[in-house]
Amino acid sequence: MPNPIRLSKMILYGLVFLLFFQLVPDFVETIYTFGLLGTNIPPEIVSVLLFFSPLVLLFFRRGLPRQAGWILAIAAAVLRAVEVIASIASTNVKMLASGLGTGCLLVLLPAWLAHAAEDEEDTPLEMGCGLAAGLSLSVLFRALGAGSDISLLHPWVSWVEMAGLDLLVVWLYRRSARGEPSQSTRPAPFGITAALCTGILGVLAVLYFGFASPTVLARWSGVDYRLVVGLLAGAVGVFAGTLAFGRLASLSGPAIWVWNGLFLLAGSLAIWTNQVQFPVDSRAYPIAQPVLSLAQQAPLLIMILLSPVCLLDGLLLVREIKARRPSPRALAGGFALGALFFLIIVLAQVFTTVYDYIPVAGPLFRDRFWLVFLLAGLGMALPMIAARPAWEKVSSPAFRKFLIPTVCLPLLIAFGWALASQPSPATQANKDILRVVTYNIQQGYSAAGERSYGGQLALIRSLDPDIVGLQESDVARFSGGNADVVRTISEGLGMYAYYGPRTVTGTFGIALLSRYPLENPHTFFMYSTGEQTAAIEAQITVNGRRYTLLVTHLGNGGPLIQQQQVLSRLAGQSNVIAMGDFNFEPATEQYTLTLQTLQDAWVQVGSPLPTGLDPKNLIDHFFVSPGMPVSLVRYVDSPVSDHPLLMMEIKP
Repeated sequence: MPNPIRLSKMILYGLVFLLFFQLVPDFVETIYTFGLLGTNIPPEIVSVLLFFSPLVLLFFRRGLPRQAGWILAIAAAVLRAVEVIASIASTNVKMLASGLGTGCLLVLLPAWLAHAAEDEEDTPLEMGCGLAAGLSLSVLFRALGAGSDISLLHPWVSWVEMAGLDLLVVWLYRRSARGEPSQSTRPAPFGITAALCTGILGVLAVLYFGFASPTVLARWSGVDYRLVVGLLAGAVGVFAGTLAFGRLASLSGPAIWVWNGLFLLAGSLAIWTNQVQFPVDSRAYPIAQPVLSLAQQAPLLIMILLSPVCLLDGLLLVREIKARRPSPRALAGGFALGALFFLIIVLAQVFTTVYDYIPVAGPLFRDRFWLVFLLAGLGMALPMIAARPAWEKVSSPAFRKFLIPTVCLPLLIAFGWALASQPSPATQANKDILRVVTYNIQQGYSAAGERSYGGQLALIRSLDPDIVGLQESDVARFSGGNADVVRTISEGLGMYAYYGPRTVTGTFGIALLSRYPLENPHTFFMYSTGEQTAAIEAQITVNGRRYTLLVTHLGNGGPLIQQQQVLSRLAGQSNVIAMGDFNFEPATEQYTLTLQTLQDAWVQVGSPLPTGLDPKNLIDHFFVSPGMPVSLVRYVDSPVSDHPLLMMEIKP
């Protein structure tokens, strides 16, 4: 039989790393939300100081007692459960709980490594395999939640997770040695310790960048989500199998460095390939987002296949720390520096989106998404120079049989779920009414700043639309918790979906959902001096009539040149339905220009406004071809977003 303590530790490490992939994205997302509500740097950004929690360990010369480590693990699980509940009612509480939980984990990891360095029973294998298990569970939770972690949609999942971790901690506490770690007799130099600790945080940063939530990779590129999950599941599964059967033992140091180098090269090329090179000359616009074939997406596919190098690096870095036996204080300082590196990567990635609101540092990161990934990868790969490729075989066949399903089964379920949950809308052959909705969903947040994926989905579903245009829906990156509100809504409605601009372009997110097959969906960009803007154009056929759909979100003030370029793309087309957040009011030159070729559907029908909405301040519009048989247009004001929803009915 396998050693039950070793197996239990691996499961515990897996749950702890899952907590990391849950708490950190939620923490970053919540801080960003305060900035989103105020469109500036929020005072709440001070809470990022919790990333430097490892400095607390400097006050413990001999390190934390083992009992304190168990308490920190339990506290992180409890705080995760609390922040999930708080996300429904209070963003402030959510930020505090997720921040404190992140701090607990950043203290827990060096505390555990200090004990592992002094305890011959502890091996790197448990933590390395735990990292793989945590990654697999994160992928599963994201798949089950349609892009969001399922525990954010169903809070009871976080309580089950907490209960499982707590039971493991109690069981291990009763069977493990206790007390403080002994002072190392041959501590490693601090510089090497700091590099190794930064490497571990670099591994977590790269996994956080996209692999713990594969929908992020799909939104980088437009590659089918099912293919992304399938490739990742296969790659990690093969890695788990080769590790379990000792097939990696022949890898040398140079081979591992080459593996790292190819992974970073493929990832940087994958992002570079999917970015758009924006001309400076306004006359070059509008420009189309290139449509890339699967062959052109080869760098992305190769990167996914090579991604298990992150797990390998994590295992070897932990093994090297154990071998060098650094002091608890050295680990505290090393993890604090590693946390600083991690925080820089987080801020840099966020700046690729909000560069227009961060006057000094922001513009430096515009269109440099690839560079941020490369920096994160270098933080993981460079410390591997100090890590020796020494290997430890699995202790028994029974343990081996347990390892593979622990890592592979969640990924297999995630892949199956991705296949099964793909929407397949059933349209009516002859519809009397075509119902269209446009909605600025404020990154999935309510007017009060609470996460509102479920509320927004419920509101849209209650109207039973056939077409939905979404704006501010670009959440599949750090600033949005690596979630995917478009997937949540499209799967919830059972609609086809076209995401629009890829997230690596740093634009306003727009998306088009439909019960009818989308014909020739494509994205084009307008000239922007600030944040980049785009529009989606597609066609649908209803009752034999072909409609041209356009969804957009113009820049602040609805720049005239952007609307001119939108109208130039619609010139000469019939049955046009243009929708979105145009950011201009009726008493503007842009509005007057638009009415020269299209009609304002709401004005055409003359529907009343809900109480509290001033017609002079309307910036969300439906513009349609003259003579379009519009029967109803109404604004639906709801606190689940800071914009009213706009619905239109047409007799096809």
